[in-house]
Amino acid sequence: MRATGKAALAAIAVFSIGLAGCGDSKTPGGSTSAGASGNASGGSSGAPSAGASAGSSGGTTGGGPGTAASCLVGTWKAANLTGKLSGVADGTFQGGGGVLLTIDAGGKTQVDFGPMQPVAFTLSVTGNDVKGSFAYGGKINGSIKTPASATGTLEPTGTVDFSTLTVTLDLTAPAAVRVADKTPLSEFTGTGTAETGGAVDAQPVLKKSAYDCSGSTLKLSTPQGGIDTGTWTFSKA
Repeated sequence: MRATGKAALAAIAVFSIGLAGCGDSKTPGGSTSAGASGNASGGSSGAPSAGASAGSSGGTTGGGPGTAASCLVGTWKAANLTGKLSGVADGTFQGGGGVLLTIDAGGKTQVDFGPMQPVAFTLSVTGNDVKGSFAYGGKINGSIKTPASATGTLEPTGTVDFSTLTVTLDLTAPAAVRVADKTPLSEFTGTGTAETGGAVDAQPVLKKSAYDCSGSTLKLSTPQGGIDTGTWTFSKA
């Protein structure tokens, strides 16, 4: 069962890379400047590490100068996250409603996972069928830059603070077990790389993404050319 748990954690780490775009590969546990494009599929992760910056209060501090398209400004509530994965983990996932995303005109951004509903997944990981659900906790703080248009590419700018990010993971198959309970995501980076299949530096939502706020909803998805697909759909809170 321990091996199965590690496989599932690898899958969740891959989720975090593939959900909403690509990023740059950096040394696990380091402080990075987010936004460069990279590989969304596995071992070389696209994200700054959990706990990338020193701030841990969960406030709206952090990030560098940015600008946001006017249609992005405000508070958004996630309706769902849907997508599929290939590579280290093959399968589908859906859920995640309730996440709050707040963006101001200067690009300052906060993602609040406190109200998040679980994401259900069905996967094949290293030949094992794995089913269950996961949810993030805590907040991410940073800043973004986008063009002025209603569609385009959203990129973090400056340092993104993942220091309060946690994950709760429940398996239902091959057995029912809670693998992680509000565990700091930073525990699965750095020296934990082997236990997460090499997929480290998880960065959900606040990463380089294709955005569309041309209608009454906001969608954040993998930029064109990404191997895995995942789309967050939000409505104005």
